[in-house]
Amino acid sequence: MTPGRETRMGWDQSLLDQVFDRLAEDDVSDAVIDLVLAAYVGDEALGGVLAGESVDLPERDPTQRPRPQPLYLESITVAGFRGVGPQQSVRLQPHAGLTLVVGRNGSGKSSFAEAVELALTGDSARWADRNSVFKDGWRNLHHGSPCEIEVQVRAEGASKPIRVRRTWRDDHTDAGQGIGSVLADDGQRYTGTTELGWRKSLDAYRPFLTASDLGRLITSKPSGLFDALAPILGMDPLVDADDRLMRVRRTLNDQISTVKTARAALRDALSLVDDQRARAASALLAKRTVDLDALDQLLADAGSDTTDPAAVAARRLVAAALPDAGYATEVADELAAATAQVAGLATTRAGTADQAAQLLRMAVAFHDDYGDGSCPVCGAGTLDAAWRGRAESTLDRLQRDTVAAEGAHRRLREAQARAVRLLDLDRRVSVHDLEAMAGVLDQPEAVKRYRARVDDLCADAASLPPDQLAARLRTTYLPLLDAFTELQELTSAWLRQRHDAWREHAVALQGWLSQARAGVENDAKLKLVSAARDWLKTALSALRDQRFEPFAQRSQQIWEELRQESNVELSGMRLDGTNTRRKISFPAKVDGTDTSAMAVMSQGELQALGLSVFLPRACADDSPFRFVIIDDPVQSMDPSKVDGLAQVLASLAETRQVVVFTHDNRLPEAVRRLRIEATIWAVTRRDGSEVEIRKNSDPVDRYLADATAILKAEELADNARYPLVSGFCRSALEAACHERIRRERIARGERHGDVEELIEKALTLNQVAALALFGDMHQGGKVLGRLNRFGGWAGDVFQACKQGVHRPGMFDLAVLVRDSRRLAEELR
Repeated sequence: MTPGRETRMGWDQSLLDQVFDRLAEDDVSDAVIDLVLAAYVGDEALGGVLAGESVDLPERDPTQRPRPQPLYLESITVAGFRGVGPQQSVRLQPHAGLTLVVGRNGSGKSSFAEAVELALTGDSARWADRNSVFKDGWRNLHHGSPCEIEVQVRAEGASKPIRVRRTWRDDHTDAGQGIGSVLADDGQRYTGTTELGWRKSLDAYRPFLTASDLGRLITSKPSGLFDALAPILGMDPLVDADDRLMRVRRTLNDQISTVKTARAALRDALSLVDDQRARAASALLAKRTVDLDALDQLLADAGSDTTDPAAVAARRLVAAALPDAGYATEVADELAAATAQVAGLATTRAGTADQAAQLLRMAVAFHDDYGDGSCPVCGAGTLDAAWRGRAESTLDRLQRDTVAAEGAHRRLREAQARAVRLLDLDRRVSVHDLEAMAGVLDQPEAVKRYRARVDDLCADAASLPPDQLAARLRTTYLPLLDAFTELQELTSAWLRQRHDAWREHAVALQGWLSQARAGVENDAKLKLVSAARDWLKTALSALRDQRFEPFAQRSQQIWEELRQESNVELSGMRLDGTNTRRKISFPAKVDGTDTSAMAVMSQGELQALGLSVFLPRACADDSPFRFVIIDDPVQSMDPSKVDGLAQVLASLAETRQVVVFTHDNRLPEAVRRLRIEATIWAVTRRDGSEVEIRKNSDPVDRYLADATAILKAEELADNARYPLVSGFCRSALEAACHERIRRERIARGERHGDVEELIEKALTLNQVAALALFGDMHQGGKVLGRLNRFGGWAGDVFQACKQGVHRPGMFDLAVLVRDSRRLAEELR
């Protein structure tokens, strides 16, 4: 049997139904509904919905949950604990009703109240605010072994009680070392009430009211009092859901803020990097809305790096290649040799062979045209066949000399062409690239040195004779190569440094880009989570007020009964605020002027207010505990408020088993005077912590005591006394029958409400006695026969009580009171 667990399940489903109702009434999107329900379920479900996963969410359940099984106290047994030495027990009737346990301070009565709380919860709120000296006194000084407490709890409908025990061995030095054990009504054994499912209900409803609880109204922080009452509303699942949404929203906000902060820092860092890519990235980051795709493309293109002119120029310069020194020497040597060869031909006939050959070919052509004859040039020679033979032979020789001359000149031309190509350095290394490097290198003078070497080589080179150009190549080309090598090395170093610098920022930029893309999703999630929490926060406040209203009304009713002659008019009780601003408000009026109740109340009024605050919690309808233990509630109340307290307790006792421990005799006196039905136990303490508990003025005794008082009132006439005495004796017999009916039927497992309803239907004394003796009010004809088994006197006194009001004087009043007491004991 786990009534506490059933209670929480009932609360949860009821709360969930109310959530569904409000979601249906409000214009809430499906996405927000899913988030609210997922938050209600737990962290994993909420994370799944945010991740777009399929999550099982709760649905409306039309099944009616069973109400918790009522629990009543049957006995409290204490030995060797606190002020109780040898074992002693307080026996209680496990049904609704008022029980007072009265004893002076130090009598040990509060030890029983502490025992109930300690047995059921494993702790005592009374000890929480006390010093170590008080806490160390948990074991009785005079009779410390055995040290044990036992509480028997009867579940309605159960044939056996639940036995909850806590024991301490002789070597235990701390109350927390107590060993708990539970024997359930089904025979199962447990180590504590948590295994019965009572823990949450004990925390939420706390069916124990101690002076510490009542004092909390004055000493607690506003949030502490709020936390003491909030659990009765069963709002924990929604409060937890709100906390989950709040944490997720905070996390999303933090992530989004982190992205924004990182963006600003990254933008500032990139602005300081001398790199076109960094400048382009910084410009993108500076925009109000960053184009993430453009940034992604920039990172993708960063490897080729075609956007930075300096980098492009640097790579071209590093890739450029100049002919080596050996090739330059070869060009110079060939140019010099070709020049020398042409110069050598100029001093030989090969130098004029071409012109002579041309002249001789013209003469042969003339001979071909005009035949033999005198030479048209000199007129002395004869152009005839012999001359023709000599001329053709000479032409062959001259043609060979011409070919040799042409080869020498062609060689020179080719050597000069090679030299020109070698000197065309701008084609290999552009001036534009050199200027770009001069603008970025840490040592721009390297560019100047290279340009100077180029000038040394190429200045007026076109106008130089070939031999002089060859000589210049031999002397200036190698220094130019050295200058170019130095420039390439510096350029390569610049490229490496630039790459390394960019790579660090590119990694950071890539990381930020990933965060930013997640941030885009987070923005959408944040809007949904914020909408879900805004709705839930409003719903939480409304549902809290809705659920708290019955408690506030009951608190107001109790205060009205307790305030009696107080000028403080309480205007309700409110749960205000959330999280760190949560508190309980007590608006009030004093003589029509608005104020705060706490600011103007006396000590007695504050005590009464504490009862009006905490009693509704302890007696909540959804609590499985149909009992409430109240320790020392009177405190500094004035007499009128004690009367009010007695009336409040009587009202509660109609539906609750109310057990009050008090040292103040004004409370039992008020109960008797106001004719409130109650069982009163008197607690006295003897030497050695020996505690005696005896019943004092139960309803039977009270009615017979009243009858005796009337009997002794000599100022009353006999005809006036007789109906009063017989009426009190009749009430005593009815009370004895009621006690028997309740005890036997509830022990058989009948519901308390059914028993009370049955008792109310028995209207006559005969019906009440038949119900007590035979279990059937319609068996009234058998009552006298059964009573006469006790003796003829029993039937006589029963008849006298039945008819005394209508037939005065038929019975001796002293005998009537005496035999009514005897019969009441038999009927019990």
